[in-house]
Amino acid sequence: MLHLRQDVTRRVSEAVGRMAERQGVEPESCPPVEVVASKRPDHGDYSTNFALVAAPTWKRAPREIADALAEALRGDPAFAAAEIAGPGFINLRLSPQYLGGWTAEAFRREERLGTLEAEPSERYLVEFVSVNPNGPIHVGHGRGAAYGDTLSRILIAAGHAVEREFYVNDGVNSEQMRLFALSVKCRYRELLGLASEFPEGGYRGEYVDEIARQILDQHGDGHADDGAEFFQPTSQELMMAVQRDDLARFGVVFDRWFSEQSLYDNGKVPQAIEALRARGHVYEKDGALWLRSTEFGDDKDRIVIRSDGRPTYIASDIAYHKDKFDRGYDRLINVWGADHHGYIARTAAGIQALGYERERFEVVITQIVRFLEHGETKQMSKRDGTLVRLSDLMDEVGVDVTRFFYLMRSVDAHMDFDLDLAREHSEKNPVYYVQYAHARITSLLAKAEEAGFSADPSQCHLLMEQPERELALKIWDLPYEVGRSAASKEVHTLTTYALDLARCYHNFYDKCRVLRPEDPERSAARLALCKATRSAIRSVCSLLGISAPDAM
Repeated sequence: MLHLRQDVTRRVSEAVGRMAERQGVEPESCPPVEVVASKRPDHGDYSTNFALVAAPTWKRAPREIADALAEALRGDPAFAAAEIAGPGFINLRLSPQYLGGWTAEAFRREERLGTLEAEPSERYLVEFVSVNPNGPIHVGHGRGAAYGDTLSRILIAAGHAVEREFYVNDGVNSEQMRLFALSVKCRYRELLGLASEFPEGGYRGEYVDEIARQILDQHGDGHADDGAEFFQPTSQELMMAVQRDDLARFGVVFDRWFSEQSLYDNGKVPQAIEALRARGHVYEKDGALWLRSTEFGDDKDRIVIRSDGRPTYIASDIAYHKDKFDRGYDRLINVWGADHHGYIARTAAGIQALGYERERFEVVITQIVRFLEHGETKQMSKRDGTLVRLSDLMDEVGVDVTRFFYLMRSVDAHMDFDLDLAREHSEKNPVYYVQYAHARITSLLAKAEEAGFSADPSQCHLLMEQPERELALKIWDLPYEVGRSAASKEVHTLTTYALDLARCYHNFYDKCRVLRPEDPERSAARLALCKATRSAIRSVCSLLGISAPDAM
């Protein structure tokens, strides 16, 4: 399904083709046409710099090309004006009939407004969060959780097939998991009144006490002398249940929780090593097996099998990514925290050593979030030194606010999470501002129905006032932004869009009276515009994983 800007671009491209044919220019010498939204109403609705881009190839002055192109465009009923500006820009103003037709189309598409058809449609696996099952999801994980889930929603809206995956670091040889199990065992014994020595480097969070209590409640008091073989899988299973519940509340549900240990149990790690060996990308030195990762851009070769025969973390990482590709995915996206930046080159090297294309693997690094309260940095930790749980933040400011705030800045930049602003229940809070627009429309539509008014999209050609036009154009920016976000993996642009859309609606509402008994046709057109706006707000809120309330 085309969207408005695509159709405008198509029309300009066809005009370029006609112009080139008349002037004897080879079609293959025509650069792609780009159409952008105008920043000022007096510059029209859209503009194109085609004449400037084509001038060097065509060896003609930009103004000469712009004159010819503007003339070709003036014959298209979609354009009320095609005016030349500056050295060769062309400003385009859409005709009321054409823009009205697209406004009526937005009314008809409803929640399908933000969906696209990808060419080609690809299978994506988005792996994110993937924290160790030795503690709850904390506020440091929240940004990656919000980003990964929203990116998945956007890719689906853009026409791709997407699965979400959580990689569980549950290897039996994991030192972190061993310490977690021993910490839980210590607290379990203390609950039984038995002496126990807390392990050095163990975990002291309140959640350790909670897991120990659950083990006692569910498995009884007969495990005081058991070791990690009981406490590690048992405590891990209980902690993963906590993680699942917190993430589900946050609107994040994974298609698969993939166990690292399963790679060993199913022989996937040695299979991956043998595949590397068969391709000649490993060698032995000092009794260890090394990956020739420098051949693929890494800063040094990496050990995959230690001299004592134990595989390294990179061995299971390589096996895991081989398994992903073996499952038939076209593209892999990993969302990692800032502390994993150094893992990108070695993982990419392993993937390429297995024979997979580097461009099919992408890593998005999420930077650190700083929490502010009363203008000062707030220490988001408790007395025991553990980070505050994501569930605590959701309790404090709500799920919608938490998600939206995490998504407001590009993930590759540090961000400040303003707790005072997050607690606001006013238009100062960006989430409230967006949701209020939806509630305002719903209330207006209910009043219109009571008063006997109804929407009529066939009257949308009457929407000629500037606030009406700006709102109609902004509605159709949604599919454009979805496509742009899917291509760039920058999801924060949708929070900006949501705020711009709400701002356009509030401006329209304040300046254009909707229910006008003396002008029923214009009222019907404006109600259609309101309904289309509501569909756009619902769609973008769904992509962001936040609610669109009918009342506030």
